[in-house]
Amino acid sequence: MGERLRLGSLRILPGERLLVTGPNGAGKSTLMQVLSGELVPDAGTVKRPPRVGYLRQEDRPGRMDRTVLGAFAEGRPGTIDEHADALLSLGLFRPADLRLRVGQLSYGQRRRIDVARLVSRPVDLLLLDEPTNHLSPLLVEQLEEALSVYQGAVVIVTHDRRMRAAFQGSRLELKNGHATTLQPT
Repeated sequence: MGERLRLGSLRILPGERLLVTGPNGAGKSTLMQVLSGELVPDAGTVKRPPRVGYLRQEDRPGRMDRTVLGAFAEGRPGTIDEHADALLSLGLFRPADLRLRVGQLSYGQRRRIDVARLVSRPVDLLLLDEPTNHLSPLLVEQLEEALSVYQGAVVIVTHDRRMRAAFQGSRLELKNGHATTLQPT
């Protein structure tokens, strides 16, 4: 798959959970970029479902002058009231937060917008690269609860010990760009 990542084959079935672990530089984020379609593998093929959601490890805040609600609603059909109701139903923001400018938010708060956009639209495969980075313990719990009822396939890369310990699903360990362990569910 790229210069640093080599996998024989990897199949992620609908509804499956896969935790990808390994040291920094092992190829975890590269795998996520290939699965999302951001990177094209040097060899082999990748078949992905039509609807893929990808939470990147790095922050991509977009326009800092938009409101929280505007950032959530961007590019989505529906009225502003429908978007406000959808966002508030997730429990990630209070009503007063919706008027805040993205530029006023902490990294963790901006991450909440990304999480909200992902979990509020139907996708078949959800890719989460270090989803708990810069999140409060409460938000981590809320994310774990949301994932527990999510019906699609989920691939998670995390160093978060608590999330790894609680994870239920298959596990793939990468080391030096190679799979060293694949433990099925």
